[in-house]
Amino acid sequence: MGTENPYPQQTSANTATPWLRGGPAVDINLDGLREYARLLASQQADIAARSGYLTPLGEMPTGAFNGDVLGEADAVRAGLQGNAAELGVYLSKLAESLGNVANAAQTIAESYRSGDAVSAASLNDVLFAFGDKSVPRPAGLPENLGTTYVEQQMAGSSAGAAAPPPADSPLWRDGPVTPVSAYQTVQTSTGPNGERREVSTVSVPGGVTTATTTIVDRDGETVSATTTRTSHRIDGPIRTTTVETFGADGKLTATTETSSRYEGANVTEQTTETVDAEGRTTSLTTEKVDPVTRESTTSTFQPDESGLLEETNRVSTGTRTSGPVVSG
Repeated sequence: MGTENPYPQQTSANTATPWLRGGPAVDINLDGLREYARLLASQQADIAARSGYLTPLGEMPTGAFNGDVLGEADAVRAGLQGNAAELGVYLSKLAESLGNVANAAQTIAESYRSGDAVSAASLNDVLFAFGDKSVPRPAGLPENLGTTYVEQQMAGSSAGAAAPPPADSPLWRDGPVTPVSAYQTVQTSTGPNGERREVSTVSVPGGVTTATTTIVDRDGETVSATTTRTSHRIDGPIRTTTVETFGADGKLTATTETSSRYEGANVTEQTTETVDAEGRTTSLTTEKVDPVTRESTTSTFQPDESGLLEETNRVSTGTRTSGPVVSG
């Protein structure tokens, strides 16, 4: 027996279909529909912009279960990383779905842009907006609209081809790491729509590590090529890692510097700052750890509209326990 609906009136209003019983026709508020499409598109962009905040979900399990650990701990690490990857895929598909509905709403609105203001909207036009090819094309729809995503892909046009996922997306399926020389390796990954990502890494012992990531679409065209150059330096108790990112033209686009202060083997303070090619800070993360209790506070800062940094997130972690000692 199901749970009683606590909102019967709202459900009745939201699911009412009087037109199926010969009631009034469906009228479309074009301005409201365009606003609805705009809001959905803004939500799609918001999800895409905020998804980067979930990156630590995939990174923290590696740090928590690093080194020699029990098999159960390694299984937990793999499970957490798998869950983080699935969440990333879900949010990507959610953003895609919001964009699809926004495009459908915009298509419906454009279908009636040049029509009579009192004309009733046909349900067939709604079906057409969602890709149903069994119904006729709306008469008032501009010629440059109305092609579905699948049709654009089949046409092979650059506008319709699915954009490859970002270089750090969990959608890539990694292949094996292949040694090229004593200091160079290459790893090729495949995307969900036939794209290819190739990462060539050159690492000289005691020197700089250079990694070039090239993404090629399903037609064999190079979509992006970026190179990162990673270097390390030690200045007393402070260890600094610098990652410089270069575009396909060889120009510096961003620099990320992570500075860690050590007391013995433990990090007591860490700062990660990313600046753009003009030297403007685009993100800043600080972490302070109590050397005795190991309690930590991590703060994230982002520039506001005026360019000033403001704290956008803060995470506090309590005392870290050592757990029982296992011998064997």
